[in-house]
Amino acid sequence: MSEIDPETRSLQDAIFLSKVARARRTPIGDKILEGPRLFDLTCQRMRDGIRHEFPDFDDHQIEQELRRRLRIKRKIDERGFYQDAGIIDEQ
Repeated sequence: MSEIDPETRSLQDAIFLSKVARARRTPIGDKILEGPRLFDLTCQRMRDGIRHEFPDFDDHQIEQELRRRLRIKRKIDERGFYQDAGIIDEQ
């Protein structure tokens, strides 16, 4: 893995701290709504991917495929096949 130069690392740290500060200023109501917003955005991206993968699918078929994939994801999560490894420090 290549070493990150100090200037780039400093910029990365500044961006991260800016995001943290912005998140701390965000009202709690907005934070609560962010989960459903992100889920909706993710579903739309999945629909776009399905549409690209299956260009002949109509909207109903795309929605069926989306729901099928979400069911698979739920089963994987419930069975605990994958576990969060935490943060891996590459230094």
